[in-house]
Amino acid sequence: MSDTELLLFSGGPDSTILLKDLLQKKKKVRVLYIEMGWAMRTQYRIVLQNNAVENILTYMKDNYGDFEYSQARILTTMDEENEENYFGTDDQWCAFFGAMFCRTYNIKKMWTGNFTCTEEVVKARDNKTQEWLYDGSLKPYLDAGASFCTSHEYCTPKSVYNGTDIDRFKTKKEAWDSLEIELKNMVRSCTSDKMFCGKCSKCWTALNYKLRDESGSPL
Repeated sequence: MSDTELLLFSGGPDSTILLKDLLQKKKKVRVLYIEMGWAMRTQYRIVLQNNAVENILTYMKDNYGDFEYSQARILTTMDEENEENYFGTDDQWCAFFGAMFCRTYNIKKMWTGNFTCTEEVVKARDNKTQEWLYDGSLKPYLDAGASFCTSHEYCTPKSVYNGTDIDRFKTKKEAWDSLEIELKNMVRSCTSDKMFCGKCSKCWTALNYKLRDESGSPL
């Protein structure tokens, strides 16, 4: 069994904070980045997100240590009219491809960047929690990706550390400030075809938790 751990990486704040932590702990890491074009509306973000991921990962290798890298891509022409009725959402695709890469490389631990402070943001913004990460909802996608022949530990900072270690951050702003300004400038968290649209749910978080100003510059 490999002692490498898989990180599902998006180029957003949470996965960047988690990658920095894993590398600082001298973990053996395989980064998996997935181009999330599973519906037409999700494809506008891809070009800028690809650039952000490339810049962040180059910076991480130069400053925190080497890691393995894998990539996957989803592009469909489905619209959002019946979106909830088909295999969609970032978390489902991440679970599916993550399990596939874990099986291929004999990896037993998969990470995604969900912190306790992330939960507080989702509650305030969307009036819901991210319980689907923990309640077994992702198991069909994990099982399918692993071809129903292996199992993997699906980990988040919240589920593993529960308010301690890398999950110690009390607020989204505190987590954000664990990144140096170089990474703050590279990280992208927006669902549009702009670096910062100021209108989407991701930008709402950045503005309301004082991660960025109204022009999109990091605070």
